[in-house]
Amino acid sequence: MGEKETGSRWWYLLLLLPLIGLLATPIYARHDPELFGFPFFYWYQFAWVPASVLITYLVYAMTRTQAAPPEQRAEPPAEPR
Repeated sequence: MGEKETGSRWWYLLLLLPLIGLLATPIYARHDPELFGFPFFYWYQFAWVPASVLITYLVYAMTRTQAAPPEQRAEPPAEPR
């Protein structure tokens, strides 16, 4: 049982990136530069959609718990009759 069962909780701080990036509207409250005719205001927010998915998956992968092998799992309690 020397292995860590969970990842570091510091990974959860990455979840603040999309929050800060989208709540700090002065960063993206402008028209230029355009991308495919879309003002910066719109494509900046849209770019956070896949970025947020990747960040969320990364945090999940780095913090998920490791299940015990089947032979080491406790049997569920017997149901009363």
